Amino acid sequence: MKFRVIIQSRTSSVRLPGKALMPLAGLPTAVLCALRARNRGADVVLATSTDPTDDRLAGVAKDAGLHVFRGPLDDVLARYFHAANDLPPGAVVVRLTADNPFPDGAFVETLVKNLYERGLEYMGTCSPLDGLPYGLSAEAFTVKALREAQKAASTAFDREHVTPWIIREKGRALYEPPGSPHHLAHLRCTMDDLSDYQRLSKVFDKVADPVELPWAELCVILQGLRGEPSWRVPFRVRGGEAHSELTLGTAQLGMEYGIVNALGKPSFKEARAMVRSAVAHGAGSFDTAREYQEAEKTLGKIIKEEFPGRCTVVTKLGLLKSLPFNAAAPTVADAVDASVLASCLNLARKPLDYLLLHDWSHRGAFGGVVWKRLLELKREGAIARLGASVYEPGEALEALNDPDVALIQIPFNILDRRWKDSGFTEKAKKRSAVVIHARSVLLQGLLAAPPKAWSATGVKDAGAWAKKVGALAKALERKSVLDLCIAYVRAQPWLTSLVLGMESEKQLEENMRLFLEPALTAAECGRCERELSGAPEKLLNPGLWGPAAAREPRHGQKSTAA
Repeated sequence: MKFRVIIQSRTSSVRLPGKALMPLAGLPTAVLCALRARNRGADVVLATSTDPTDDRLAGVAKDAGLHVFRGPLDDVLARYFHAANDLPPGAVVVRLTADNPFPDGAFVETLVKNLYERGLEYMGTCSPLDGLPYGLSAEAFTVKALREAQKAASTAFDREHVTPWIIREKGRALYEPPGSPHHLAHLRCTMDDLSDYQRLSKVFDKVADPVELPWAELCVILQGLRGEPSWRVPFRVRGGEAHSELTLGTAQLGMEYGIVNALGKPSFKEARAMVRSAVAHGAGSFDTAREYQEAEKTLGKIIKEEFPGRCTVVTKLGLLKSLPFNAAAPTVADAVDASVLASCLNLARKPLDYLLLHDWSHRGAFGGVVWKRLLELKREGAIARLGASVYEPGEALEALNDPDVALIQIPFNILDRRWKDSGFTEKAKKRSAVVIHARSVLLQGLLAAPPKAWSATGVKDAGAWAKKVGALAKALERKSVLDLCIAYVRAQPWLTSLVLGMESEKQLEENMRLFLEPALTAAECGRCERELSGAPEKLLNPGLWGPAAAREPRHGQKSTAA
């Protein structure tokens, strides 16, 4: 098996500058990574840049007896291409990064062996699908595939990240090393920021021989560290990507929100604690909007300071309320630009991960200018993916038929039959690559509130519905009504994630643990649908609750309940 391990490294990291030279077990991190990768005799090259900022790194690596190749700083694909230029087409390149010190020679050899035996051109780890700690990663691909990518890959993203073109063209084969400890995807062993470095330092401080200790034993030490999470929120796979089953709704972070909100808007300290807890347990997906007052700014500040590159944010276009119905196309386009730019600034990210229409009518409004401009902004790199927050099944079906819509957000809960009756759920199953989020899972917290609280909706006999839900929770032996409502929505195979807002870190952690409980079975879902059929529209739509609707981000027009 002819292969070469190429480890990319640079000292100009934005999140943790100089991390390649920071010491782990008395060795510069990049050197430790390389020595571990070649502890069974592999051909290893440290590939850094020709930029003067990497002169010291190159010198330190050479002094440690490593082979060093220097190439372009930003065109990492070209760096790999030239570092493997002397290899035959059938040889294999293993890609490692110098901020992931767990992979060792055995990890690499098994990966290459799997690739050869299956006759593939690409194979790699993919967290959290592989069940390994985030950072215990490696990719293997043929030199032939690398040369094809060098020729064909044209975007900055493809060239910076080396393998996206190869994966799209050759397919992704998941590497799951035999005998690996499973269910460790809640852990991190990469070195993206200072907290990661401190964690890895604790691991390697416990190691007598940092170069030779097998990767699996490092995982055992990592798992035993105090203060690290012991579980993660489950995830679902859509379009080859993992999505947390919980998306944290952030309307509460920017405003007093929810009909039964008892604590009000949390402080910045409390908001940060909630975001930290969510990310630590694998729920790094967040939902926000321009209309949620200070939510975008609060969320953006926390992520920028603590979790850059580790979260996915879904935000929504502003409602464009200042535009007259006959606004000229340039004026509409300027308003769209202003909203998108504000979100980019507030969230400190470009492109935006997901930008949704907050009002589906904007899809065709103003002669289609809004959607046309959003598509242009996507092509220009301001938006990664587009989607829509909808309120009615008809809107959802239209969105599902649009190939440019990657995410659809709908109000859905244990009382709501509209989505099944309209045929939306069946059609959603057929377009499985489309991400579908359910908001209003708890009707602004109402479903989990005592029957007396339901009178605030103004719905006659609302308390009777509360008692029905409570009786079902007992009959199905669920922990609580909250558990029942979450378990029902999680049981829907067409659904990707539940958007839930929280008032406190304690409430968040309690709710996250409910995602570890089993979802309802098909038979149990059927019973819920039979016994809870016929809920009135006024109960399902917080926008019709009268005075309570004043807390709605859309000012009582339609529900955006998290």
